[in-house]
Amino acid sequence: EGGRRSRVEVNLDVPITIPSLLHLVAHETYPGHHLEMATKEAHLVDGAGRTELTMLLNNTPECLLHEGLADLGYRFVVPPDEERDAIREVIELAGLPMATDPGAMAAMSAAAPKIRVARARLKGVSGNAAFMRHADGRSHEDVAAYLVAIGHRRPDQAEQQLKFIEDPIWRTYVLVYREGEALLGRWVDAVPEAEQPARFARLLAEARSPASIEAEIKRPG
Repeated sequence: EGGRRSRVEVNLDVPITIPSLLHLVAHETYPGHHLEMATKEAHLVDGAGRTELTMLLNNTPECLLHEGLADLGYRFVVPPDEERDAIREVIELAGLPMATDPGAMAAMSAAAPKIRVARARLKGVSGNAAFMRHADGRSHEDVAAYLVAIGHRRPDQAEQQLKFIEDPIWRTYVLVYREGEALLGRWVDAVPEAEQPARFARLLAEARSPASIEAEIKRPG
C-alpha cells in the first residue's frame, strides 16, 4: 500500500494448519514479501530513485526470486530447533482446546516439523499437475485425483489448487515457488553457514536477476 505498509488477506476457503500458518506469515510478511518490498522501497526507490521497482509484474523472471525468497526465509525466521516452541506458542495464543492438553500439545508440536519436512519433498507435485493439465491435456478430474493420491492433498485442497493452475494468468506461476526456492537455496548454501543470514539479507535490499544469482553460484564468493 506504499509507505512501508502492506495488506495481507488470507483465503479461508479451506482450513489452514498451524504449521502452514507459520509458513504463511513468514512468506507474506517477515522475512518474506512485506520485508522485501519495504526494504527495497526505502533503499532503492526512495534512496536511489529506482521507481521501476515499485511495480511487480506477474510471470516475469523477478517472480522466481520474489517467491523463492519468501519461501526460503522460513529457515531463518523459524530455525528447526525453535519450530516446536513456535507451534506451541501459536496454539496457546489461539486459545485452542489443545492448549490445555499437555500430551496432545507435545505430540502435535513434535510431529508437525517432521511432517513439514516430508511434505516439502512434494513441492514439485504442483508443477507436475500444471504440466499434466496444460501440456498433456489431462482432464480436471484426472489432475485432481493425482493431487490427492500423489500430492496427499485433501479433495478440497486439490480443487483449490486446480483453480490456480487453470487460471489463464496464473497457470505457469505455480512453478516459481519450488524453482525459486531451489535456486536461492543453492546460492545461500554456497557460503559457510555463519555467512548465510547475511547473504539472504542481500536479497531483501538488492535488485537481482535469476541470471546474476546463477552466475554467483558458479563463481562462489
